[in-house]
Amino acid sequence: MKGKNLSVLNLSRQEIPDITEDVKTRYDWVPVGILDRDDYFPILTDAYNTSTTNAACLEGIADLIYGKGLYSENELLNNELNSILSPDDLKRIIFDYKLYGNAAIQVIWNREHTRVNRLYHMPVQNIRAEKIYDSARVENYYYCSDWEDVRAQRDKIKIPLFNTSDKTRELFYIKDYTPGKYYYSLPDWISALQLAFVEAELSNLHINNIENGFLPLVMVNMNNGVPAPEERDTIEAMIEGKFTGTRNAGRFLISFNDDPDKKPTIDSIQTENLHDKYQYVADFAQDRILVAHRITSPLLFGIRTANNGFSSQSEEMKTSYSILQTMTIQPFQSKIIDSLSTIFNKGGISQDTQFYFEQLTPLAILSTTAEETDTTIEEVEEDINKSMENPDEMDMETETINEE
Repeated sequence: MKGKNLSVLNLSRQEIPDITEDVKTRYDWVPVGILDRDDYFPILTDAYNTSTTNAACLEGIADLIYGKGLYSENELLNNELNSILSPDDLKRIIFDYKLYGNAAIQVIWNREHTRVNRLYHMPVQNIRAEKIYDSARVENYYYCSDWEDVRAQRDKIKIPLFNTSDKTRELFYIKDYTPGKYYYSLPDWISALQLAFVEAELSNLHINNIENGFLPLVMVNMNNGVPAPEERDTIEAMIEGKFTGTRNAGRFLISFNDDPDKKPTIDSIQTENLHDKYQYVADFAQDRILVAHRITSPLLFGIRTANNGFSSQSEEMKTSYSILQTMTIQPFQSKIIDSLSTIFNKGGISQDTQFYFEQLTPLAILSTTAEETDTTIEEVEEDINKSMENPDEMDMETETINEE
């Protein structure tokens, strides 16, 4: 093997994310991680910030969950609802619940601890559950501005669970049941986490192609001996500086040689149909992300795909919106309503909450339905809201129609 400079490279390898609740640490709280000990929430944040399709789905569904706001059929409660929980705080709670699969509400009691005065959104990514020791449930949570900073951990705040203490401030934690997990739950789109990063890597690929002037992958062979390490570094830096970056696209190389046999050779390393492969990966990633979010039609979120044209947009959107509301939006709304009702009931505010979300219906559906039924858009919107507020009545009407 003398004279041969060959190396075996282990290419990077990705595996299905494994979310673990680390209860074996010496800390009183439970870290939750995917690749590291406590990186679960930061990774979900990165998947939102770097994937265009994932961000559109998260924001779009969160907007539909909130709709036009939360209201109560109890007029007395409805009048003071915004003073207890502001619309901005509610929007943030809903977005956290959709993005992270967890949400936290800061509950402020009066001095006598007889009535809840105010509810605030608390960033759930800054919350960690206390380990269960002798109790049957989590009774305390910890808040820290930065769990990666050891010094910040020293200033963490311990907050008791709602309705378990006499403290002025308590925490109501919203999460779903997740098999294999106890302290935290997973978002409904967790199966598409890797594909969100696929989109991010594709973006990195394209921007690097632009930076490199769309030059193909090449190997430059210097045929006049092996220079010293310092000289090699200098040559590499000169080539990189002259031929990479968008401002250097289209430049050409001039080589001066005193011996034709020692001239440098440049070999282009091409991959066949590379653009088709990239397009396939991009389409596949987008499709799987939409499936993970249970998006029945991308048109509802302003996303147009190859399989979704505009020829039958109206009928498709009406059917898709109905399925989306029933299978995706309403379960989220029901969880938020149940959580707030529990706080208002046990917090001494009201036993008769009767909360409901006023629905946000796409204008294209409203206008088309109004034309077909010879009614106004306002009347159609009111009927849709009533049907969404009273699903039992809507089911009874459907059964009656089926019997007929």
